[in-house]
Amino acid sequence: MSKASFTSRWTPVHHYVLAIVLGVILTLAVSVAVGASNPDDFWLAAGIGALCAAYPAMSLGAKVFVSNHTAARDAHGEQSVELQWMRQAGAGAFLDVLVVIVVASLVLAIGRFDMDALPVLLGLVALSATDAGLRYVAIRHRALK
Repeated sequence: MSKASFTSRWTPVHHYVLAIVLGVILTLAVSVAVGASNPDDFWLAAGIGALCAAYPAMSLGAKVFVSNHTAARDAHGEQSVELQWMRQAGAGAFLDVLVVIVVASLVLAIGRFDMDALPVLLGLVALSATDAGLRYVAIRHRALK
């Protein structure tokens, strides 16, 4: 590896500073918004909001300003086997969840059941995540046999 290619992989210091500044600004914005939504306990809510937002905000800053210099993009990353497995699992899970929605809608309409929407939607999210995960594991297991 030549010195020119080695030094081109280094991120300038001001990019790290920009990443930290962006992270701090986003963290402060979120903490003020959370604190404003709870004026009785502004500082407690703002502190909790800041703790929850700090890591994602700093990560976003690093992604925007630092990763272009440190991480090389794989030219054939879209063709990876794992990505194909995830697409297959997602497509199968989508069809499963669609069938469950249709059947549940028919049961609710015919039976005239009255249900809150939030638990049903949360159940569908849990079903889709579990279904996609199990399908991925099954596809991976079959492929690696």
